[in-house]
Amino acid sequence: MKRTLRLFAAHCVLLLAACATVAGTAIGAGIGSVSGNTAAGAMIGGGVGMMVDVID
Repeated sequence: MKRTLRLFAAHCVLLLAACATVAGTAIGAGIGSVSGNTAAGAMIGGGVGMMVDVID
């Protein structure tokens, strides 16, 4: 039971750690679609979100 609880806690931490990357990608894709280049916006937003995850 302890192992299952630890594994669940580890998955929750990893899920919360990746939130800024996912949000940055979505926001960047939205902004990029306005300018006509969704892929570039998603890449830039995901990169910024990943930096936020790493710094925090």
